[in-house]
Amino acid sequence: MGDDLDALERACTRFYYREAELLDRAEFPAWLEMMDPQIDYRVPVRTTRDNRDGDGFSTRAFFMQEDHGSLSLRVQRLGSPYNWAENPRTRTRRIVGNVRVAAQQGEDLRVDSNLVVFCHRADAAAPLMLTCERQDVLRRREGRWTLARRIALLDSTVLGHESLSVFL
Repeated sequence: MGDDLDALERACTRFYYREAELLDRAEFPAWLEMMDPQIDYRVPVRTTRDNRDGDGFSTRAFFMQEDHGSLSLRVQRLGSPYNWAENPRTRTRRIVGNVRVAAQQGEDLRVDSNLVVFCHRADAAAPLMLTCERQDVLRRREGRWTLARRIALLDSTVLGHESLSVFL
């Protein structure tokens, strides 16, 4: 399994690098094509709790809770001249790391990774930095990998931004 696992992790890493490239270049329609038709995309709100009170993530409040239809609408809005939240567009640079295959079940891979996103807005002197762990399911569909589920667990309880308008 060692060689197989190494090959799977390399394939997943290539998938994530391509995803980061498309998002950083604002090629959102091409990014959307990487999503599985059954995508479940969530960014839960983080709360500060005592250790005994849970993992610190809400099960009812989300910065993003999307399916393929709502992601499609977001992508359409990003291409619209009426997209006030992203006009001018946030310039981003994503760094993906620590990619690890956690489990395999049939055509699905459970893959965890870490992400740093530097967000540059307008003429701000310093970027906003978002960091998170992503718990994904990548699905093999018609000979290529698609993203079937993403849960992005932000490290910060406060965004430092008016809203979360970038994809993680």
